[in-house]
Amino acid sequence: MKIKQFLIAVSLLLGSLTASAQIMISPVYDAAIDGLNENNVSILNGRLQSLISSMGMVSGYGGRFVLACKVAALQREVSGTKLIQHLEVSFAIGDNMSDICFGSTTTECIGIGNTEQQAMTSALKNIKANKQLKDLVATSKERIIDYYNQNGPAIIQKAKGLVTAHKWEEALYELSAIPQECACYPEALAMMEATYSNHINHDAMQVLNEAQAIWSADPNPGPAAEQAMSILSTIDTSAQCYPQAKALMDKISKRVQSVTDQERRNEQEMERARLNVAASIAKARINACRDVAVAYARRTVVVHNHYRTWW
Repeated sequence: MKIKQFLIAVSLLLGSLTASAQIMISPVYDAAIDGLNENNVSILNGRLQSLISSMGMVSGYGGRFVLACKVAALQREVSGTKLIQHLEVSFAIGDNMSDICFGSTTTECIGIGNTEQQAMTSALKNIKANKQLKDLVATSKERIIDYYNQNGPAIIQKAKGLVTAHKWEEALYELSAIPQECACYPEALAMMEATYSNHINHDAMQVLNEAQAIWSADPNPGPAAEQAMSILSTIDTSAQCYPQAKALMDKISKRVQSVTDQERRNEQEMERARLNVAASIAKARINACRDVAVAYARRTVVVHNHYRTWW
């Protein structure tokens, strides 16, 4: 992930996420039912993420531990001018990589609307955690913690090898799954922060080298100067090479005399915004690591389908 994307992601996360590393569980579901369009699939995914959050966990992607959901359309009734849609919603929690189901439960939800789609959407929005699911989550948390207590050291060793190979995102993906309840969490946390810093420094140096090459090729006002400044503005102020980047930006600014007053004000506003975000990065370091891990998982991790046999 590029530095600019880091900053945007972190700024959006500020104030909404805690700094603790909660148990991460991934929502998975079978959505092949009548009346479930793309919008309703998005609603179902959002409801599962909300359920995970409400039960004290973090919604991930591609992890080995999953909250699986299967939705089946039951009868549809007509009451006056309204349609009433009944859904059977089955939940299961388990280790999706080892094909181990911790348990399952089923509930029913109802939605009302003027059309079939409205009734379906309403029913999906009414999916809630019943007592059986909450009890299942409590039991599953213990089993997940046991897993990481036993396998945490091996995960950390694997992450060290990934860091050595400059596979920063994959290393963060592995480390971010270890919850704070585990004995090895302090070591994993320290390594996450170091890995994040190494990733920042590595990417920042690449950006600086690119900007230097562009400016050296045409050190005059114009497209090259604008491109170099744009590239340099993505460098995190916490990166080791930031002083060099700042010096180059100052050099380019002094050289470029044709910039208008308004453009100068825009540059100053961008600088202030960048500094404000950078000042907040330290407070959201863990969340930024997790964001990188999830982005990595969405691009590369294959989600197993073992959960489909758990009901």
